[in-house]
Amino acid sequence: MKKNILILAIAIFLCSGSVFANGMVFDPTEYSTVEEIPVSKTNTNVVTNSAAKLPSNTSISNDIKASSNISQDAISGQNGNFNNALFELDSAQVNIRNELLEYKAKYQEVDTQYQLIKEQRRVLGNQIKTIEKRIKAIERSKENIRKTMI
Repeated sequence: MKKNILILAIAIFLCSGSVFANGMVFDPTEYSTVEEIPVSKTNTNVVTNSAAKLPSNTSISNDIKASSNISQDAISGQNGNFNNALFELDSAQVNIRNELLEYKAKYQEVDTQYQLIKEQRRVLGNQIKTIEKRIKAIERSKENIRKTMI
């Protein structure tokens, strides 16, 4: 039982890494740095995002959309891989359960044969004991006859 719990905890730990990593390193456009830029000596410092400094170029936005689509395709591919892995694990579990049922049936058959042989052994043992008793009784009667003859 403890072994199963340990294996389950390890599996959850390994799977949780990809869940918590979603959006951290893979999509750097969501995170921007904050910089102070002096506008003039009379005005105070203005805080702007580095993303606001980028020129509004359509090729950059198209690249971002393309990378977003590629990352979505990669995620859907990974989901497909996980689904395939789950399906394979399910089919393996079904195969193991079928194998377990076969072994249980064989065990039941062997157990039935064992009980039958055990019963036959007991009956034969009783027959042997009764025959040995009869032989001893005959030996005693022979000894008694010999004693009376002398």
